[in-house]
Amino acid sequence: MYSPIHFALIGCGNIATEHATQITRVGKLVAVVDTNLHRAKILGDQYGVPFFETASALYAAVQQLDIVVIATPNGLHAAQAIEAMQAGYHVLVEKPIALLGADILQMQTVSKQTGKQIFSVMQNRFNPPVKLIHELLKQQVLGTIHHVQVNCFWHRSASYYINSWHGTMALDGGTLFTQFSHFIDLLCWFFGKVKTAEAAFKNTDHQGLIEFEDQGSIQLKFESGIKASMDYSVNEPIANKEGSITILSSKGMIKAGGSYLNTFEYEVNDTALSAELQKQKAALPNTVGMPNDYGHYKGSMRNHHQVYDSLQTALLYQTPYYTTVEEAKNTIELINLIYQARKLN
Repeated sequence: MYSPIHFALIGCGNIATEHATQITRVGKLVAVVDTNLHRAKILGDQYGVPFFETASALYAAVQQLDIVVIATPNGLHAAQAIEAMQAGYHVLVEKPIALLGADILQMQTVSKQTGKQIFSVMQNRFNPPVKLIHELLKQQVLGTIHHVQVNCFWHRSASYYINSWHGTMALDGGTLFTQFSHFIDLLCWFFGKVKTAEAAFKNTDHQGLIEFEDQGSIQLKFESGIKASMDYSVNEPIANKEGSITILSSKGMIKAGGSYLNTFEYEVNDTALSAELQKQKAALPNTVGMPNDYGHYKGSMRNHHQVYDSLQTALLYQTPYYTTVEEAKNTIELINLIYQARKLN
């Protein structure tokens, strides 16, 4: 009989409630941390656990702890993960795992030195249409891949950025890190490593609010020869409009669509494949109305329960976690490769 996994949560912002919900489902929440002590107190009181202003205060006070969940601004992830591992704890790090590949390498070094594991959060891999497309690509039933098109047209109002770490280069890093790293991760998961990247960026609707782009256009060429285009923005006027990946092949088209990769579409010229896709589509669960909802804006699909299921079995039974640190590093390195084009704009 295993004792429950003991968690501490660093960061009591918008996503913290989802983490706390899943933590208490699979284990025990023992403390929360936030530099905003009022916010930490609210969450701590809600779950009946102590709250702290700093991680060092937590580590000095805690008696039983297995893993630290890091749900803070992007630019803090690497240093906080390293601090937690050096204090003797595993870490689960919200996306993006870090802003630089070099930071992830340092995290990996500390992980080896301490024997503590790093787990990342890329929950869109659990989206039913995404899982289906990954399996179809694995089975190589689509014929020759001609092109991949990614569309990400979301809404982020001025209020999202005002008086916030969002929009800052140091703590946010860019739209591809905070809003659309899931899509970059899926491209890497589907098609492997990228050989070349070209991009153009603009800030049209958030000037004076953010230190980087609010829209962009990207051209990628993978080592396999597959080419992909990605167009994105956070300038939709009211709500998220589209978050999709479309794959065009010699046998037709398949698409994970909707506003957050929550629907499956296809149009193929192969009778047997069409029948199989119809069967697979009918078996998909209804995913309408399942994004992370933060009140004045929405995010990706709510799959954190599956992240924590995978984490629990990895810690208790040493089964493989659903994604690896190396895969997370590939995603971050690709985003930085794309952002090198900033120097040319």
